[in-house]
Amino acid sequence: MVKFRKKIVSYGDTMQAIAQQEFGDMSRWVELARFNNLRYPYIVDTVEEKMVNPDHLLTIGDTLMIRVSEDTEAELISTLKRTNEFDQEEIYALSLGKDLDILPLPKQFGSPGWDAEILELKDDGKGDVRTIRGIENLKQSLYIRLITPLGSYLGHPRYGSRVHEYIGKKNTEENASLLAVEIERAMRTDGRVRNIEKLGHSISGNTFTAAFKIFSIALDEAFILAVRAGESGRLLLDDNFNENNMR
Repeated sequence: MVKFRKKIVSYGDTMQAIAQQEFGDMSRWVELARFNNLRYPYIVDTVEEKMVNPDHLLTIGDTLMIRVSEDTEAELISTLKRTNEFDQEEIYALSLGKDLDILPLPKQFGSPGWDAEILELKDDGKGDVRTIRGIENLKQSLYIRLITPLGSYLGHPRYGSRVHEYIGKKNTEENASLLAVEIERAMRTDGRVRNIEKLGHSISGNTFTAAFKIFSIALDEAFILAVRAGESGRLLLDDNFNENNMR
């Protein structure tokens, strides 16, 4: 059976990476470009660049239509299982993308997580800017999506979340549940996320913590993403996640 699926173009996406992500075959980017009536350079970074040829270019936040069979994701996972470890890492990187590593370094032991207001470039030790790929890139992308207010990205009204509307409110069970729902909703808008399982959330004083299992389109196994919000009024990635505190 054939069906159509929408893919929201994200920062760093290329036609080749999307083809690998959606079909498990990077060479099918030509088919994808033709189906969407796109012309070189296919995906551009800004709305201004897109306006040069708006009918045949996409930019971040635009929708790409994909014709897929219901078994596409299962086939990709099956292919990954048959490859050796090195090839799997390369396929994960192609499927989940590559970007600059801009999350700040972890604070000292005992810190709740990452500073949500300061994103920093890092040296890779070889005179270049450090990059991340695969699962780590997806984690970073999801986090940036969560801390970006919905609609604040000019020209991309569907990118971001409403998390900021809940942080700072009274830390009740009702507000905590609504915040957890919004976090999950925002993360599901990333086309690389196949499914999300909420592990739970907890409130303690002015601190809110939630954790989720994220299933990507390139992995059969899930990874855990935990976040915390406290008196600082910021959403942090939780380095010290403890599943025993979840409800």
